[in-house]
Amino acid sequence: MKQEVSLYDIKRNNGDCLIFRAYLNEGKLKMEGHDFTSLSESMFGDEEYEYFYFFNQENTKKLSLLLHNDDLLQGLLDFFNNEIKNQEFIKLCKDNNIAYDFSSWS
Repeated sequence: MKQEVSLYDIKRNNGDCLIFRAYLNEGKLKMEGHDFTSLSESMFGDEEYEYFYFFNQENTKKLSLLLHNDDLLQGLLDFFNNEIKNQEFIKLCKDNNIAYDFSSWS
């Protein structure tokens, strides 16, 4: 079973690059995004913006059940389908009481 996957890796014509990955370790899901964009630079003074979602074991299991896939990382690949669906993912978690910790920096 995979332990890490790239949910999307998008390079735009204007030079922006957006990467989002998911990792499973000891039954816990971690998702991390790296945005290298002009928007990040204008908002934060640095073109790099990183953000992280951390799920405990219980909420990792709930998410796996919700995605109807014994292989959670494959379920996430299917959900994102190499597209930026972060807001839809956050709504999915909120609507189904799947808790996570979030942090970011730039």
